[in-house]
Amino acid sequence: MAVATVAVLAVVAGAVLAARQGPGDGTNTAAPLPGATPTSTPPTAIAKSSATPAPYSLSAPTPKPAVRVKLDLSKLPTGRTPQLSYLTGRVIRGGLGEDVTVPGEQNILRAARVGGDRAYVVLEVGEGGAELAEAGFDASTTRIPDVQSLVSSMDEDSVAFATAPSNPDNTRAKGSAVYWESTQTVGSRRKLDRPDDWGSAVLAVVGETVFFKSDTHPDGLTSTLNSWNSATGNVTRIKSVRSPVGVGNSGKLAVDFVAGAAQTFCSTVNELADGKQLWRTCEYAIAGFTPDGKTAIGTPDFRVGGSDPLVAALNSSSGAVQREWTGAQFLEVVAEDDDHLLMVVDSGEGTPGGIIRCAIGTGGCEVATPLAKTSRYATRLLGAWT
Repeated sequence: MAVATVAVLAVVAGAVLAARQGPGDGTNTAAPLPGATPTSTPPTAIAKSSATPAPYSLSAPTPKPAVRVKLDLSKLPTGRTPQLSYLTGRVIRGGLGEDVTVPGEQNILRAARVGGDRAYVVLEVGEGGAELAEAGFDASTTRIPDVQSLVSSMDEDSVAFATAPSNPDNTRAKGSAVYWESTQTVGSRRKLDRPDDWGSAVLAVVGETVFFKSDTHPDGLTSTLNSWNSATGNVTRIKSVRSPVGVGNSGKLAVDFVAGAAQTFCSTVNELADGKQLWRTCEYAIAGFTPDGKTAIGTPDFRVGGSDPLVAALNSSSGAVQREWTGAQFLEVVAEDDDHLLMVVDSGEGTPGGIIRCAIGTGGCEVATPLAKTSRYATRLLGAWT
């Protein structure tokens, strides 16, 4: 379900994430934000505000939008730039801060904004190794080895990361650690030691609570889902999820991997509060949720050449398909807000690619960054699941 070396979670504040009116008629027609001039220039710092933003519409709604939308990338209009952080080359743009350049030449595996003009990045070390580093203003943090996962909260007020150490022969080493810190307070870092785990991976951070996966087998064959209240130190194992894939940004829904018949890959959507399994699918791999938790993002349960032939929006309660987009190669997808998805797309290796925005409510889409011929993974969404 994941593209190799894609970056993880970066999100916007509550005002940006407010539900907005959806666009389009399901026929690729879309328009920029009314009253605004479309631009490909990434936004600078965005101040947090409690004010409700004006409704955002890609185009006038129609009575019966199509469930399945076939895109023609060459005909999409240009809309506003992404309101979530994204990586282009070695520069982090968008979201709640100014551009941050990641120095050096190490491959960037994951990234998250930390306080607007700073960012934490997970950099590749050797074959299979990784370390956490800081980029941006006053980037003086000592690098932490063996960090393999990194997420930030929806409001970018907190960040979490975890280690998965390995031996010199690249086999797993026993013992790991999970970290939490406030992006608003220097010296707020908290650490949870997991001496009996064979590597940990953070999946979501909500306030001071971190949801993380711990491997309980040296080969990673079994794992558990846990929540850590970093303020009290309490750790709770969530027994209703046996093979955790991901946790929604709100901490209310989780995806559990289950093996299907005939070597298919199936997953279930579970409520974390009561452990209830809402539905199961062997047709889609769940790649995330909208902030309100009402919509699940689906891709096929296979990936060809690092891309998917479709993206679907599914009802989180029932699994019913609300919208499905085809006609492009989809490399990554993440919810920008409750009604809009950002997708990294192209038409195949060596073709123009970039980020588009599509509305769940109407199916209409628009270009969020210019489509250009670059390295296929030069543009990545920081909120994509891995």
